[in-house]
Amino acid sequence: MKLPRFLMILLLPCAGMAQTVSLGVMGGIPVTEAFEPANLQLPLPLGGQTTYTSRAKQYTVGPAVEVSLPLGLALEVDALYKRLDYNFSTRLSTPSSGTRAEEDHNIVSRWDLPLLLKYKARRLLSLAPYFSGGLNTNYIVNTTQVSRSNFCFLPGCSLTLLPPVKRRITPAELRYRSAEGVVIAAGFEFHVRYVRLASELRYTRWAHENFHEAIRTSGFRSNLDQTEVLVTLRPSRN
Repeated sequence: MKLPRFLMILLLPCAGMAQTVSLGVMGGIPVTEAFEPANLQLPLPLGGQTTYTSRAKQYTVGPAVEVSLPLGLALEVDALYKRLDYNFSTRLSTPSSGTRAEEDHNIVSRWDLPLLLKYKARRLLSLAPYFSGGLNTNYIVNTTQVSRSNFCFLPGCSLTLLPPVKRRITPAELRYRSAEGVVIAAGFEFHVRYVRLASELRYTRWAHENFHEAIRTSGFRSNLDQTEVLVTLRPSRN
């Protein structure tokens, strides 16, 4: 995956000042939910219910590149992979057309590409605290839907859903494949034998949602606030 052009523009001036470049592996878990779930009860004469539930995988993983700069500063670029799955189910009954039921499991792959300027404070015993902030951009790279449905022409009848069908389609709730945001983080770094470990709490505020349900009545949408606990593993400089 190519870096966005603005990241390359920002990285080029730093190349001449760089002291060292280190490659690491980052992983973590979310603190906040990826989606705001929803439950819509349809009024009479339409009888039924529509429900959205989050099934996002509880992990983040990817490479992290750090370029050290003078004055305790560093530039960090990450490429973090997430699985943001969610379920959709609906059941609708009308006196004229009977009953229809549908269940969808949406599988969503997203990459986050944060660019951070990091300040490393004075070491406290064996810990080196740091603070960082910058920009974040996400990209929805793949969406797959596993769907089951059925219908009958008699109101109130009992339905058994048909076998699932897997399709590579764009779900109706996907409004933007990409979103931008601002990110801040704080953490500390320490050495364990031949590696450097960094643990941090990172917060991103997105400018707009990737997902927002199509008719905008049930309230299902991406959470604009993203908080994660992340750990980075890098080789030691010593």
